[in-house]
Amino acid sequence: MATLDELCNLALAEIAAGPISSVTESSIEAREVSRFSATVLAEVSLWSDWSWAVTRAVLADAGNDRTAEWLHAYAVPADCARPLAIRAPQADPGVLPQAGAYPFPLIDALPLAFLHEGGLIYSNVAQATLVYVALLTDPAALPPLVQRAFVLELAARVALPIRKDTGLARELGQAAELARTRAIAEDYNQRARRPASYVSEAALARAGIGGGL
Repeated sequence: MATLDELCNLALAEIAAGPISSVTESSIEAREVSRFSATVLAEVSLWSDWSWAVTRAVLADAGNDRTAEWLHAYAVPADCARPLAIRAPQADPGVLPQAGAYPFPLIDALPLAFLHEGGLIYSNVAQATLVYVALLTDPAALPPLVQRAFVLELAARVALPIRKDTGLARELGQAAELARTRAIAEDYNQRARRPASYVSEAALARAGIGGGL
């Protein structure tokens, strides 16, 4: 996998600038790619709900200041770029069907309510686990198409301070947007699919399912 220095050199090549030996050297090229690379990498975290960046963590109580609205307030994990879902503690099932109308876990069909606000996660679930997109810190972890989008976006950012060329920066920005769209589409296409089957709340209630959610 490509290192940060290698990806920065690819970005510099896009603007016809010379390569660097390290982002820590004293050249203007190294200074500018170093200045923008962390910002661009953080933005990559927000481009999509990347399947390869989804993780989960048990949340820590943070003191509930909205007791009239929610039962619990939790600290947001430091590496959380975007919260996706809340999971409640569940006992291991004795038997699970190989196929059928119900998704498992059931809360995939009945998402548990939560609110992400003011640096906290509010929920009515005790001992909640948060499913979230992790903030990306290592460009080597990016899949090839995402690395390409990262390189073009970085090149667009440094084209002006290094080359003083607004036209080149605009052209690279458009190329980066196209690369970003391709990377997001590829990630979506690689995800496992399962047929959606809607089960009404009334049907769940008749089956005795969902009362504790």
